[in-house]
Amino acid sequence: MTGDSLYFDNFMQGGLKCVRYEDIVRVTVHEGKRFSPDKLVLITPLQEYILDACIDGLNLNTIQTIFDYIIEKAKSSEEPFSISEQGVLSYQLPESLKLSYLKVLCNYAYINDDIIDSKEYNAITKISIRMEVEGETRSDLRIYMNDNAKRVKSGYFLRELKKSTENETGYWDAIKYCMTQDALYIHDVQSPGKDWREDGFLGSLKNQCELTEEQMDSMVYAVKLNKKMLLKDADMAKLKQEWKKFTASVKNTKGYVPSRYLFCSGSVYGIKSYNGFLKKDETSQSAINKQRELILQELIINNQKSVNVLIGDMNYLAARLEKALETEEKIQQDYDNIKILLNRIKAAMSTVKEEEEYNNSMLNN
Repeated sequence: MTGDSLYFDNFMQGGLKCVRYEDIVRVTVHEGKRFSPDKLVLITPLQEYILDACIDGLNLNTIQTIFDYIIEKAKSSEEPFSISEQGVLSYQLPESLKLSYLKVLCNYAYINDDIIDSKEYNAITKISIRMEVEGETRSDLRIYMNDNAKRVKSGYFLRELKKSTENETGYWDAIKYCMTQDALYIHDVQSPGKDWREDGFLGSLKNQCELTEEQMDSMVYAVKLNKKMLLKDADMAKLKQEWKKFTASVKNTKGYVPSRYLFCSGSVYGIKSYNGFLKKDETSQSAINKQRELILQELIINNQKSVNVLIGDMNYLAARLEKALETEEKIQQDYDNIKILLNRIKAAMSTVKEEEEYNNSMLNN
């Protein structure tokens, strides 16, 4: 059993099967006889699932009580059952998974011109800040972001991510939703207004993560809402209502994505902003102003962290440059490449500082 589904295998009867809790209409139990097993029947609108050998030795009454509770909970819950609702977000992933996740995003940024430009660099840096990556992970990521010769195919990382999360409840949900929405955020940075369906990488990522087109569209809309929140004249009260209306509209549809992923991915916002803004019901102007202030404070702190990361990246490239100058072979080629990389990081840092000044000015308004 996971947060949203039951997986079962009746041994030699067709392999592993999966039933989502929200699809179960009714459950019946049938006590077995001397030469026949107990049976649990899960009734859905489309078919019935019979569990027999795989429930051998279990208390039928207890099982029925559990499923009756699940069915009732599914009917009354505001949001469908989901593994994600157990609270796993991208910042809670192990460092090894974070690194593979971020390298997939780097590969996407590399596609256009074999370099991560200043806007893409800024975006990925901020995503890594939101994910709270640790020093060693950042060091490995820094090398990957500044040396396209070290690239590894995204398919390799995705296979590793799937394999590593097979027995970790919630991790794969966190990866597939957050990583895809972060990729859509970078897509918006690269090609504002361009439909994701025209992008082969995003189409492949959607298939690898087993997402629907409707879910992709939901994530695109969430990225737009997150961008609106950064505007100086943003009407936070109106945006809060727009968020509430949006998350309610995708409930029980093919476009459903858990709200915490929609808010905390494809953006610079973390769980603090989510809990302070979207999860609280206060709608008074003073409460909205307070929530806005907390969000801005988080953005300012994250911008300061971004500056520190970019300084570290510049120091890394400066060391590479010094090493290149000590080597006779390919001096000019290495020098020119590193110079381009340095200028790109300088541009990213300039953008971060401008955003920091902008956020400070909004905080003082």
